[in-house]
Amino acid sequence: MALSTLRNIPGSWAERARDGWPGLLAGVLALILYLRTVAPGLTWAHHGADGGDLLAAALTHGVPHPPGYPTYQLLLRMAIWLFGGEPAWAGNLLSACCAALAVALLADLTRRTLADAPRGVQGVAALAAGLLWATSPGLWSQAVITEVYTLNALAGVAVLWLAWRGRETMAAGRSGWRGLAAAGLVFGLGLGNHLTLILLLPGLAVWFYSPERISESANRRIKDDQRRRQGQWPLWIPPLVAFLLGASVYACLPWAARQGAPVNWGDPSTPAGFWWVVSAVIYRGMIFGLPPADLPHRLAAWGAEAGRQLGGGPWGMAMALIGLWRLEQADRRWWWATTLIALGYTAYGVGYDSIDSYVYLIPAWAMASLWAGRGSAWLAARVAGWRGPRWGLAAATLCVLAVGLSVVSVVRWWPDMDLSHDRGAEVFWAEASRSAAPDAVILVGGDEATFALWYGRYGLRQRPDITPVNVHLYDYPWYQAALLRHHPALQTLTRDGRLPPVEQFVVEASRRWPLYRADPLAGFETGLREAPVGGLVRLLSP
Repeated sequence: MALSTLRNIPGSWAERARDGWPGLLAGVLALILYLRTVAPGLTWAHHGADGGDLLAAALTHGVPHPPGYPTYQLLLRMAIWLFGGEPAWAGNLLSACCAALAVALLADLTRRTLADAPRGVQGVAALAAGLLWATSPGLWSQAVITEVYTLNALAGVAVLWLAWRGRETMAAGRSGWRGLAAAGLVFGLGLGNHLTLILLLPGLAVWFYSPERISESANRRIKDDQRRRQGQWPLWIPPLVAFLLGASVYACLPWAARQGAPVNWGDPSTPAGFWWVVSAVIYRGMIFGLPPADLPHRLAAWGAEAGRQLGGGPWGMAMALIGLWRLEQADRRWWWATTLIALGYTAYGVGYDSIDSYVYLIPAWAMASLWAGRGSAWLAARVAGWRGPRWGLAAATLCVLAVGLSVVSVVRWWPDMDLSHDRGAEVFWAEASRSAAPDAVILVGGDEATFALWYGRYGLRQRPDITPVNVHLYDYPWYQAALLRHHPALQTLTRDGRLPPVEQFVVEASRRWPLYRADPLAGFETGLREAPVGGLVRLLSP
């Protein structure tokens, strides 16, 4: 077959390459940016203290904090094996790869939603959308540390991309069950990483079950094809089965708990422990738990955050609002879907009572970037007048717009996002391990110190004589069980198989072993004399 003939075949590799270049280019540029600014090891930057817990659990085959993140844990173990070297660097690189792939899919999804625009404008507008999201401080900040939020972003965009592909197939008169099944599988696996993925459902339900998107003849062809391929199964059966298969990843948690790892939150080997972990009971009070008095301040912070996310200033968000306006006229159901998704994540992020709630807004900024892509296409239409050779001017305008706003964002946020020289958490562990006397017990209270010690002591297996004790987790039976299993010297303090109350434990530990604290123990007073020793504070009996 002649190459010229092959190029004209719909769906051929040449056509797919010609259409797919915006996603590929956006993903590659994003990956280059993230690799240049990724942290070299364990970091506390960008509220990334949880990285130490995630890494320690992955390295010991344990269970990290609720809801356990089984999908992320499996990928993190794979990344540590695949990339080698410093495990924390492998975790950071995993985040960068997930973010870059999410950017690529978002750009391609944007292109597909712009079918009413000429091919050249579709591509450049899609590139603009992908780069705007890639350089937003929300996504960028999580792409350079070990955290679960870029995988969450990837899962969300992948579900939308697969669902769109499925609807495209259905509109062409075929059942599209494969694409929908793939979307269901990714949705289930995505919930195995972060439960907030469920916020996609209202938007997907409104968009997917819109009867006017499919003609009657297409519906008949879909039903005929469905009966031929699947017997009498309804179309929703394959995605539901695939979803359940993906969500079954949570079965990994009881297995991990039975390994007896030192990081074993909730001990999900029992039904009660499994539910405690998966339902994230410990964090329920934070969901829409923001005090009403703090709501005005949080809303003002959200407004400031929205104004700085796309393009480093208000211009990118202005383009997104233009796109949202145009989308309402071009595809009202998709307008409803993306709006509901953005509002769902915005409400969750605004109402979540923690200082790092901004990370829950990352999918909302993805929707804004989709809108910005349509806004870019509309601006191109205004420049070109939708006719003739003037599309060259429109494409040039879009190129300047896409690259210009993204460059502005990179220049503005680089100093804050660049973690290529960040060694704060590693220095903390090095100083703590050097300062602690043999067989030391180190009290910790905050996430940063706790998880850094877990990573060094359990994950890297350095200073095996050290016993880190978190005073705020101390009363949980599962935590005491892990302490006693991996630090048998503490058995000498037990009574009826349990450790004494934490206040008594501190006093008795100070008499038996060198006792330190690694950080301020918020809400807990030891009553002991303190003497700074290197990176720790020695606690001595009065």
